Amino acid sequence: MITYFKNVASEMKKVTWLSWKQTNRETVAVIAMSIIFGVLIGAFDWVLKQGVNFLVAH
Repeated sequence: MITYFKNVASEMKKVTWLSWKQTNRETVAVIAMSIIFGVLIGAFDWVLKQGVNFLVAH
């Protein structure tokens, strides 16, 4: 078990991490895309709901 954690620590030292600026930019991009897709899916759902309600009502 100790060997495992030593290997993990060794591998983590090899990792190249993003800078804070890159991390912030990527985070903003992910949040923006999530909001955009959420709005699009919500709009699509609303349109389908209106269509089904129209068909059921008539």
